[in-house]
Amino acid sequence: MDSITKELAELILQTDIANRPDLEIQSRRALADYLGAAFAGLKEKPVQKAACFLQGYLGNTPLLGFPWKTTAEKAAFLNGFASHYLDLDDAQANLMGHGSTVIFSALLALADDTGNSHDFLSAYVAGSEVEGLLGKLINPAHKKQGWHPTATLGPIGAAAAIARWKKLSLGDTVQLLSLGATQSGGLGLEAGTDTKPLHSGFAASHAVWGYFLLKECGLTSSDSVFNNNDGWLKTISGKEISAGYFKEQWLQPGQILSPGLWMKEHPYCSAAITGTAAVKALYQEGVRMDAAEDIIFHFPPGKSTSLHYHKPLTGQQGRFSMEFVAWQVLTYGDVQDDLFKQEETPKAFLEAQPHFYIVEDLPPVSQEVRQIRVSILLKDGTKVEKEVLHPPGAPDRPFNKEELIHKVAAGTSLAFADSLVDVLMESKDWALLQKLLYSWGAGDW
Repeated sequence: MDSITKELAELILQTDIANRPDLEIQSRRALADYLGAAFAGLKEKPVQKAACFLQGYLGNTPLLGFPWKTTAEKAAFLNGFASHYLDLDDAQANLMGHGSTVIFSALLALADDTGNSHDFLSAYVAGSEVEGLLGKLINPAHKKQGWHPTATLGPIGAAAAIARWKKLSLGDTVQLLSLGATQSGGLGLEAGTDTKPLHSGFAASHAVWGYFLLKECGLTSSDSVFNNNDGWLKTISGKEISAGYFKEQWLQPGQILSPGLWMKEHPYCSAAITGTAAVKALYQEGVRMDAAEDIIFHFPPGKSTSLHYHKPLTGQQGRFSMEFVAWQVLTYGDVQDDLFKQEETPKAFLEAQPHFYIVEDLPPVSQEVRQIRVSILLKDGTKVEKEVLHPPGAPDRPFNKEELIHKVAAGTSLAFADSLVDVLMESKDWALLQKLLYSWGAGDW
């Protein structure tokens, strides 16, 4: 076992949020947000088709939103697929992807009423640290190279969380990390298709499946997965990990706090959130699509990468288009979630598309900053400009309890959401949480 892999495994197993109320409240908030994304995703036809297919895989693990059970790894898969399907789940800047969706999906698939919320949330924090600190080492080059970090880092973060949740030995933790790392993979080009959210399902399932292969079958894996000669980081990015890297930054203050989590009100890529907030502000000041001649989105260098569909032809592609989201706001006054589900983008948008421009002419910023300045030249010659750096859902403006209830209710009901979020944010009664989670699918509401 090399010293770096050992250091990481020890930190994972030692993670404890007992004296960190800041991490506990953020973890609870993240779980509520995750469930809001998952329950909304469960209403989508591709997710429902996958859930029906899983009826053929009998097991003892309940499915969120459905009245039947399957195997744990299949439940993890569906949890991940559903929670990422609408791109409504949170995102993290170092990861440059979606961490909570994979980690919570795996943990819930291995949870039962004998656990406790303290260990569950500590496990989530441990997995988030692994994803964020590894992501910090390889991004943005990793994402620009064409990888989908949710898929490449997700199995490793979920493996770390499982190790902490199940209180594995140091040796087993190292082995599980290795199993997660060797299943790392996923192409960024899948954005705008069903396969992008499948990445989250695959990542969660791989971590859970690895856990069973290790514990039930006794299969082995390398115990030096993060060594600097031929380990995961060296192989995937050509970089090395300096001695003490993880120990020096672990929970300082915590990846879910800094750079923090971007939570979403609407189902589109989080890279567009600040630009959308700026367009909303301009709409409120009277700017309308039919009065605009040129609409320019100014980014720092390299910050528009995720928004690569400049002329999306489907609603699903439109989730990754600054132009499509802004057109909705300037036309209707707000984002129209149903338009992301359309097989074709509206003709009116395609006709308006030549009025939009993306330029990367702002000064460079650090990886955690999401800056988009919007300037609009009106047909009467007037120029207006707006920039909003801290919209609702930003790391320093996290969703409050009422906003979380609203998000969960969108995929369920107000009564259910109110009860669930109240338990998530206030209670340590793990058995009650478990009962509530699956009561929606059982038709109790």
